Order: sequence, then structure tokens, then C-alpha cells
Amino acid sequence: MAMYRWRDHPDVVARLVNADKIKTFSKQQVVLKPNEALAMIVDGRIGDILSETILSNMAGGFSRWIGEQMGLTATDRRLLFAMTGPMDYSIPFNAQMGDGHVAQGFANLRLKINKDDLPKMLNIFANRAPTLTRHDVGLIISTELQNRVIIPCIAKCQTSADLRTPQFQERFEMTAEMEMRNLLSNMGFTLLKAFAITNPTDMELVEKHRAKLKATAAGEQANAEHAAELFKHQETSALARIEMEVNIQRAQANGRVTVEMETELKELRKMEAHWEAELQRDKARYELDFQKQKDTQDLEMQKEDAKMDRAMAMFEQVQAKKADRINQMHNHQSNRMDKQNDLQMQMMAMAKEAGALTPEVMAEFLKQQTAQKAIDGDGTENRQTQAPTQMHQSCCNISIQPGWSACPSCGKMF
Repeated sequence: MAMYRWRDHPDVVARLVNADKIKTFSKQQVVLKPNEALAMIVDGRIGDILSETILSNMAGGFSRWIGEQMGLTATDRRLLFAMTGPMDYSIPFNAQMGDGHVAQGFANLRLKINKDDLPKMLNIFANRAPTLTRHDVGLIISTELQNRVIIPCIAKCQTSADLRTPQFQERFEMTAEMEMRNLLSNMGFTLLKAFAITNPTDMELVEKHRAKLKATAAGEQANAEHAAELFKHQETSALARIEMEVNIQRAQANGRVTVEMETELKELRKMEAHWEAELQRDKARYELDFQKQKDTQDLEMQKEDAKMDRAMAMFEQVQAKKADRINQMHNHQSNRMDKQNDLQMQMMAMAKEAGALTPEVMAEFLKQQTAQKAIDGDGTENRQTQAPTQMHQSCCNISIQPGWSACPSCGKMF
């Protein structure tokens, strides 16, 4: 079965087909892709809107479907095909900026036809050919787009640099969406995206020409400097060559002198090598003597340090033994005094129990105790340091003397 193609060019947007004028339509089928839609108009009324399907035997054979969808007795049967996928429309413009310069370029609109808005396209075909292309859509919306969107947006740009900013594109898109909504809605289109493509302005071309001239001048200056350097290098090479030729001629004229000088130079080099060897030998000998002397001094210093360490160790041993001896002496005196005090206390207790503890006996006892502590010396230091605090003590109208541990009258212990 043959295939009917309603879209024979990429610029075709929509097409209104009279089914009665297609003689072979009954033997053809129509395939609607996902981005294509079909609206049926039967006797001036809008029928079903189809998409993504295959229509077979539209005018015959499929009589029941024809009867329900298009009517067997219908006098006018039309099919409205349209592309529902997004399509870009470029509309040229020419507008004046705020500084008086003219901006030229293209306004790009990305439009889409919704399936439910497909019947609105009959407003376009009322006064136009049955085939609608991108060029036709641009002619319809160009006047309103030029006067309501392009001219106001570009007039707000004071310089050419303002045309290249993202703010200009945002303002252009917002203005297009607001101002073109009514017109596009009546035509069945929906605006998806809008942006302006501007050509270089006259001032930008002037700046480009200036930059090009500046780059050309800089290139010529670099070429001139390179040529000057090349001439200078050639001059230097020529002078060096001439000087070399003169030196060769002089060398050839004074060949004998050169040979004699080379002989003397060889002798001088031999003497220099001999002096260098002697210098190295003396230097090595001096370094060896210096190292031996240094080793000897280090050994003597180590011996002195060892002697000093032994002397310090012996001194520390003597001091440690002396400290031990003093501690032993103090311990011995403390033990002896403690035993003597215990013995005296026991004797006083026994005398008190026997009733023989008289003042005379106590006085004599205290005298002996004081004399013994005076003989011991170091063992009584702590008691003597407390003497000033006991000078003013008394008991039984008797002043307590330093070193007394009990009252001679009543026997009270302090």
C-alpha cells in the first residue's frame, strides 16, 4: 500500500488538505509520527485530533471508521496536518541603540504547537495558502516582534558591549514572552525560548580594524628589529673574519717566534707542574704533623679529664663516709640520751613510790641531768633552742631552769 507524505520539505510547518481532491487517497495510508498531529474538519466542524498512529483506507474499505469519524454523507472533508515538535524561527532585525549606532542581527524564536491547540491554526489558513512554512510564520510575527520586543530592548543598550551581556538576553526573552503571548496563542504556537543574535556593530568593526592595524604595526616593528639584529650579526661576523685573517697573516709572518714561545711555554708548564707537586707534598706533610699534634693534645686532655674524674669520685666517697659517720654519731648520742632519760624517769618514779622524792633530791637530779646534757653537746640542741620559751615558766613558786624536765617540788613533768 502506498504511503501518503504530507510534509515534503523540512521548512513545512502545517498543511491543510482537502480529502475530496485526493483521488488515490483510498489506496494510501498515513503514518503520524510522535512529533506530528492530525485534526479532522468535517463540514466545518472539528473532529478528532490524532497522533502517533497509522491511518489506513481513509476514503474507502474502512467504511465503519469513515462513517463514525468523517461521515459518509459529508460534503466537505479536510485534514489539518502540523508539526508539534519544537522548531526555530530566525527573524532579521535592524534597530537603533541608545548611543545612535545601528544593531543588526537575527531574533531566534523556538516555538512549539501543542496537540490541543492545533485547531487554532485554522485562523492562519483562513486568508493564506494551504501550506504554512517557516518563512510564512516569520512574515506573520516579524512586524509585531520588531516593534514590541526588538526595538525597545535594543534602545536600552547604550554601547555595543551591552548587547553581549547575559542581562540583555534575559530582558529580551522576558519581553518576548510577555508581548508575543497573545499573537502566538491565537496562532496555536507556544514560545519555548527567545534570544537575539547581533552582528558586529560599526564601532566594533572600527575597534577590530584598530586592533588589526596595531598588530600589523607591531609585526612590522618586530620585523625591523629582527632585520637590525641580523645586520648587526653580519657586521660582527665580518669583523671577526677580518680580524681572524689578520691574525693568521701575523702568525705566518712570526712563525719562528711562535715556535720559540711555545717551547718556552712548555718549559714553564713543566716548572709549574714541579712546583705544584712540591706544594702538594708540603701541604700533605703539614696536615699530617697538625693531625699528630692534635691527637697528642686530645690524648693529654683525656688523661687530665680521667684524673679529675678519679679525684672527684674519691672526694665524693670521702664526703659520703663523713656524712655516714656523723649520722651514726648523732644516732648513738640520741639513743644514749633516750636510754638515760628513761632510766632517770624510772628512778624518780621509784623514789616517788618509796616516798623519798624530796626537793633536794629533785634539784640534785636536775643538776646532774643538765650537766650530762652539757657534756653531750649536740644531742641537747633541740632542748636548748626551747630554753628561751621556758625561761618565764614556774611551778610551786620555783623558776624552771633551762634543761629541767620536771618540777623539783611536786615532780610535775614538763
